[in-house]
Formats: sequence, C-alpha cells, structure tokens
Amino acid sequence: MVKRRISNRKVATQPRSRRLQVGDIAQVLDRLAPESTAESWDNVGLLAGDPAWRTSSAVVSVDLTAEAIAAAKKTGARLIVNHHPCIFPKSRGLSRLTPSSLVFQAVCEGVAVYSSHTNFDRCALDVPRRIADALGAIIVGRMIEQSGGTLKKLVVFVPESHVDAVHSALTEASAGHVGNYNSCAFLTSGQGRFRGSDSTKPFLGKPGELQFAQEVRLETVFPAGMEPVILRALRQSHPYEEIAYDVYSVEQRTSSEGLTAGLGYGFYGDLKKPSELRDFVRKVGKVFEASGAILTPAEGVSSGRARVKRIGYTPGKGSSFVSGAVSAGCDLFITGEVGYHDARTAALRGMSVLELGHRESERFFLQVMGDWLRAMGLKAQELNIPVQTIGSF
Repeated sequence: MVKRRISNRKVATQPRSRRLQVGDIAQVLDRLAPESTAESWDNVGLLAGDPAWRTSSAVVSVDLTAEAIAAAKKTGARLIVNHHPCIFPKSRGLSRLTPSSLVFQAVCEGVAVYSSHTNFDRCALDVPRRIADALGAIIVGRMIEQSGGTLKKLVVFVPESHVDAVHSALTEASAGHVGNYNSCAFLTSGQGRFRGSDSTKPFLGKPGELQFAQEVRLETVFPAGMEPVILRALRQSHPYEEIAYDVYSVEQRTSSEGLTAGLGYGFYGDLKKPSELRDFVRKVGKVFEASGAILTPAEGVSSGRARVKRIGYTPGKGSSFVSGAVSAGCDLFITGEVGYHDARTAALRGMSVLELGHRESERFFLQVMGDWLRAMGLKAQELNIPVQTIGSF
C-alpha cells in the first residue's frame, strides 16, 4: 500500500473581509479627509443610517442613485460612500426625507450614507498625484481659491526633551508646510513656570510645588481646516497634562506651491513633454474616460496649432479657479464645468479651458475612496454610473 505524505503547509487563501461598524469606518475616513476641512456651505460625514450598523462591504459612487442602493442591497453592503452630499444644502430637520426620496429608501434598506466632498478634494493627495502621473505632468502646486484666511499659526510651549517628538508629530499632521518647504518652524528657548494642585500628576516636579522648567516656544503654520487634526497630534505627542498653546489666524498670502493636505484643490503643473492642444485633449479624455468634452481654445490660436506645457486641474465646478489658473501661467485648465462666460474670459486672457462634465472630472474619487475602504479590510464596489451624458442628437 502506498502511503500518502500529508503536507503541513497551509493553503494560501484570500483574506476575509472584516465586519466593521459604520461609525468606526466614518472615523477612519474623517482622519483621512477631516470633515473640518470642508467648505462652510458643504454637508459631509455620516448623513443617514445608524453608526452601530455593521458591514463588510461598501458601494462607492459620485452621487446617491437608485443604482447605488440596488448594488448595496444585492451585495449586502450596509454603507454607500458618495462624493456629493445626499442631503444638500444642510438641513436641520427631515422634512425632505419623504418615501420617494433616495435617502429614505436607503435607510429603509438598512444602508447608511456617508459623504466626503470638499474635504476629500482638499485632503486626498493621491488624486492629483494619479492624474498628474497619467497625464505625464510634474506637479508644481495646488489651485487656491482665495489668497488670505487659509492658514493659522500654532504657538506651543514644549519641554526641551520633547521638542523633536512634538515637531515631528505636527509636521506629520500637515503643519509647517510652506510652498515646497516642509518641517518649517521657529523655536525660542525660555523658562516656564507652573504649580500643580495636589490632584495633578505633573510631568516635571511635584504637585503643590512651584516648578521652573526649560521650555521651547515652537511656532508653526497649518491649513485652517486642519485645526482638529493638528491639536490631536499635539495632545498625543506632548507630555504635559495641561498644554499651553495659542492658535492665531494668519492673513498672509498663501503660497500655492507644493502639495499640502487641507490646502487648495487639484493641482497645476508642467508636462514632461509639451504637446499640441488637440492631441493632449484626446489624452485627457482617455484618462478621465469622458465620452466628450467642451473645449474653449485660447483666443487667436487654433486647437491644432496651440501648444500645451503647463496645465491646471480642479474637480467639479471650477469657475472660481479660472483666474488663479491664468495667474499660474496655465496653457490649459481642465475641470468639470465653468460656464460660457468664464471660459470666454479665460480664452481672452490666453488660456484654453476643457470642460469634461462634472461627474467625469471627479472620476478619481471612486478609485481613491475604494482604495481607502479596501485598506480597512472592506470589499468596495466602485459604481461609475453617469447621471448625465454627452452625445449627439
């Protein structure tokens, strides 16, 4: 009789997806794209559903649609992550959640809805990197809508032994980025004084005794919307029970150069190899999988002879970035929509404008958000269903 040799080697299997609470998923997404970085008019975060619901999968789509709800129901996903808020503008009540509304239908099916919109556009740096790489461009900086009020300054007093640790934590949280420089800070040494009550556990000295400590005043700037992230990093890295710090508004002109989470949208950059406008437009269409687009060439130059070296890109409605793209020296501005008059203004100022369609310009939201969810151990279905189409009659 031939004896079989039994191997102890384990057969490789696909990793099983995790069942996570919707609220825990929302917390991770908030760390990746903090809700505090969204525009004041935006409505982001968990907009419908119970944070306690558990799911092992999610559907990712630009908008909340009947198809997205059907896909969630079919796969058993209890979470849909959208780019555009399903409740907009912000609502204080549920008067609009009638049985015919998609939000009502999602909740009835036991599906939660989360939105990551302008906060995602500001913080998901993988999007500009992927687009620039696909188009053969080197990123120079970000498109910034306004020149003032986008930065804040943190001043904190740190014992000498922990200066490097605190500074590193703040830098990692996106503080200290000025243009193409990072880790920017100003440090001044001095003496700190404090006395803790009998109930305290001071890092230095003893409760009830006046303590003198060699401390460093650390100053650094950060994007205004990232304040909760910066303060969380400060608390996690600083050794004191009570941290002395100040936060100031900074009105200086913000540098558009470099990539900083929480500051600006999209990107502008230079093509590694300049291209004819007509050929480059075709390339853009393929990268964004657009069925068509509206091109407004720069005044006095035909699309066949125009050359493109510097490009700008913002997702969605890019009207408010046209002037910034012109000032940045862009030959072509790529976005979802700007409108006839803004496109003509750009053309008269020597810049071509390519309007891909709102949803098409935001296609990379699906890829990056899907990757974020899969990194958590979830199955993610990216649903790229158009709600508008460009075609001939």
